[in-house]
Amino acid sequence: MPRRPKYTKEELIDTAVAIIREEGEEFLSVRNLVKRLGTAPATIFTHFPSMDALEKALTDKIRAIYDTYVDRGLSKNPPFKGFAIEYVMFSIKEPNLYNYLFLRQKDTKTLRDLIEEEGHRERLTQEAMRVFGCSRQVAEEVFENLVIFMFGLASMCSKGLCSFTEEELAAKFGLAAGGFLYAVKENNPWYSVVPGKDNVRVEDSPYISKD
Repeated sequence: MPRRPKYTKEELIDTAVAIIREEGEEFLSVRNLVKRLGTAPATIFTHFPSMDALEKALTDKIRAIYDTYVDRGLSKNPPFKGFAIEYVMFSIKEPNLYNYLFLRQKDTKTLRDLIEEEGHRERLTQEAMRVFGCSRQVAEEVFENLVIFMFGLASMCSKGLCSFTEEELAAKFGLAAGGFLYAVKENNPWYSVVPGKDNVRVEDSPYISKD
């Protein structure tokens, strides 16, 4: 009768998550994992046939942690603003887990891919249409720009370059969404001007007083 593994599959995954959370992805290895558990490499491969299998289970576990932030954000009103705030808060509170999910060099998925997979894009677009009273085209363009802004803030926060409170993020996303909406909804040509290329004079800007 085979011996019962000293550690369960869930305990191995939780330990791997702890290593990434505390030290970073670069410290995750069989050697460090068995050292922390005080066991032999055979224990790991009793549950996982390869490191790739362990990595998949690990990614699913970290994704579940991330999902708690997403679910909390989507439960707020308006949900697209709540989602953006909680996405960045995840990068602030769990920087190493954020980097593992979104900033790995070998991962070819984009943030847009992830949002499409989880089905958030359609819901958030519908909410933007409802809140702003705009067309689908306008809502999708505002949403796309908001995602870029959100991803940029989160990436900087995860690297320790900046940090924000929930209130500060609410103000920033409110201002950004309002600006994106105004530029797109009013079909303002200035929002797409390329400096040095487009034949537009600064003096013609609608933002400069003519008095």
